[in-house]
Amino acid sequence: MTNEQRLSLGKNRARLAQIVETIFSTRKLIIASNRGPVEYRWNEATSTWEERRGSGGVVTAISSVNRFLDTVWIACAATDGDREAAAALKNAHAKFAGANQRYPSRFVVTDPEEYEDYYGRISNPLLWFLHHYMWDAPRTPNITRETRKAWKNYERVNAAIADAVLEEMESSQDAPVVMLQDYHLYLCGGVIRQRLTRKALITHFIHVPWPGPGYWGLLPPDIRQSIFRSLCACDLVGFQTPLYARNFLNTCAELLPGARVDLTNSEVTIDGHTARVRVYPISIDVDSTIDLAESIEVREYRQRLRARCGDQTIVRIDRIEPSKNIVRGFQAFEQLLEDYPRYRGRIKFLVFLVPSRLSVDEYKRYLDEIMIAAGWINTRFSDGLWQPIELFVGENYPRAIAAMQLYDVLLVNPLIDGMNLVAKEGPTVNETNGVIVLSEGAGASEQLSEGALVVSPADILGTSEALHQALEMSAEERERRANALRNCVASEDITMWLYHQFEDLKELISEQNPAPGEQTTSNNRLKSIAV
Repeated sequence: MTNEQRLSLGKNRARLAQIVETIFSTRKLIIASNRGPVEYRWNEATSTWEERRGSGGVVTAISSVNRFLDTVWIACAATDGDREAAAALKNAHAKFAGANQRYPSRFVVTDPEEYEDYYGRISNPLLWFLHHYMWDAPRTPNITRETRKAWKNYERVNAAIADAVLEEMESSQDAPVVMLQDYHLYLCGGVIRQRLTRKALITHFIHVPWPGPGYWGLLPPDIRQSIFRSLCACDLVGFQTPLYARNFLNTCAELLPGARVDLTNSEVTIDGHTARVRVYPISIDVDSTIDLAESIEVREYRQRLRARCGDQTIVRIDRIEPSKNIVRGFQAFEQLLEDYPRYRGRIKFLVFLVPSRLSVDEYKRYLDEIMIAAGWINTRFSDGLWQPIELFVGENYPRAIAAMQLYDVLLVNPLIDGMNLVAKEGPTVNETNGVIVLSEGAGASEQLSEGALVVSPADILGTSEALHQALEMSAEERERRANALRNCVASEDITMWLYHQFEDLKELISEQNPAPGEQTTSNNRLKSIAV
């Protein structure tokens, strides 16, 4: 890490610490998401509940707030261990103070069938597929009686989370702040607003892409309108990119009866309440990521992986899901080997895949397609001693960090992504001035375009040529691009993602409680989303 990057990170932390002290000296911060910061598993040998860090990008992003203030994190009991640990304490809404956490996490335990409908039939796949344009519109989705039943249970789980939030609000000295996360909890904001008996500030950050109004037409009017209306009951609604924020504003204008949309100020007013729509590009905890990269565990993985690298090494790290566009990435690599035979026997493509939602048929089929595509390339080009693609399947974050330290080229080519944090982790830890080939479908492409080679996700030939350009790039150009990426990530790390949200909250607080003679001014930092 350069001195410039250390300076940026230090300034970011100082700014966040200062605004946290200003806002939260007398008020509580309550975070609610589907998954919490910890999960529990029973250890038969020790007869104790073992705690481990929760998985998922939301947990990674939000956990960083723990450095600066105590919070309460409310989440569903997602695993059998979570449920059994809660039951063991004779309390369906059990609180656990994790050994490595400064905040308690509060599990909301719902009926298993309700949770399965809420998570396995509505959140995934219905809403996830919608947000990532993954439906085959002539054939899917099909809204059936079973879908309607599952939607009722989605409503019930959201209401249970909202009830837990409302209970936690009571102990806050001043108006509490509630930060809702992602598509699992779309209905929470509306329930909380309806049942509030005191002042509170509610934000909802959406980590996934937001499709345009036309695609939302696949859902019945009552379902989609309940989502939009609930989000508009919040004070701030946050998105990853200006495009997604504009899509939301246009969606409300076209599909939410009674909504008054102010494109100039990026606001939606309905039911007597105004929601501000803002952009907060999410990032990574740079310090923690570098600390992990320097750990003994990662060093050991790095030494093992070096033996598997070629003269030059391409790396990709993804969850196994269709939106990640993994098969087209393989096809681009195949095109590279076909057009440039000199790479055969010299280059390696190391692919690290994390299983995801394999209970969903579309995901299982996509895994089969991935294996067939990789197997075909290895069969076509292997010479008995050299195999072009090597697959690593399983969730192993330290190993993934080690791989990112070694790449000459990092391929990140999703069809569409809310952000894609691999594109920010890679340049942060990479030791070779590696080049990123990045899809314009990733939210990260907007911030990282100066340093990355940006491609269209469906352009197999263009992606192949970008891989070739990256492999042939001069050392000077590689260094320039790598430094640009590292500086970009360091200047807008996870602390700034939080800072910008708290900055807008501070403005709201000031408007609600102006000092005598004080005249508030609107924050124009993100008004450009309406342009």
